[in-house]
Amino acid sequence: MRLLDRIKKTLLQSKPETVEIQEKKTTVFSTRTRYGKKLPFSPSEKARLVESLTPRERETFFILLGGYSLKETAEQLNVGYATANTYQTAIYKKLHVNSRAELIINFRDMCETGQG
Repeated sequence: MRLLDRIKKTLLQSKPETVEIQEKKTTVFSTRTRYGKKLPFSPSEKARLVESLTPRERETFFILLGGYSLKETAEQLNVGYATANTYQTAIYKKLHVNSRAELIINFRDMCETGQG
């Protein structure tokens, strides 16, 4: 047990530095939520980002915001799953999100107001 205690102590001493650096990076760009990051964009900035999407990506964006799975999205767009996945990947990159949860957290007001 004594050896394990020393290992834990060593790890805990070196850990705060890296955690502090990561926290600084996170707080500068976004606020963390339980499901992902909340981006600090104004409604006009969000609208500008959505306008940067191609028409097909924009259509995919609104279907995904509606809560449909990627398979259901592909069926609605009448394209293959891989194509819908490509659209989703492009949307995530252009809107600076990493998951469906982050997409919904940050852009659900776009769907509610009917912007885009």
